[in-house]
Amino acid sequence: MNVNDLIREDLVIFSNAKTKTEAISELADVLYGNNKVKESYKKAVLEREETFPTGLETERFGIAIPHTDSIHVKEPAVSIALLENKLSFIQMGSSDEDVQVEVIFMLALKKAEDQLEVLQVFVDLIQDDSFMERLVTSKNAKEIIQTIHEFSEQMT
Repeated sequence: MNVNDLIREDLVIFSNAKTKTEAISELADVLYGNNKVKESYKKAVLEREETFPTGLETERFGIAIPHTDSIHVKEPAVSIALLENKLSFIQMGSSDEDVQVEVIFMLALKKAEDQLEVLQVFVDLIQDDSFMERLVTSKNAKEIIQTIHEFSEQMT
């Protein structure tokens, strides 16, 4: 599955959320408003985030990749939030290690194998400091999409 087929400008937000719950809810609402997910999606993502945290930290940046089961998804998509304020998420694979997150990639995928593939693409992208630097300094949704397209194409 090509990541570039999953992202669109209307799925990108600049958020001033004060909590991870608020940020996740905003992104879920964007997906729901674009008919990509079922009404049950938001609650499912929030519940999953509590049980299986999705924060990831590189040397310079913190990101989160919240997602949930495919039964809550109508059409595959990825929504993205650049956060005005870093938000506290728990490190993936941990129960208490804090990650200060500035970018959220929310996955809404129909197949488990697609989820692993797309997750791996984003993990690879976030480890590239030049990608992250361009992403977090993007001024609008179009720049964010262009940056993801450019860097993901270089990976293939």
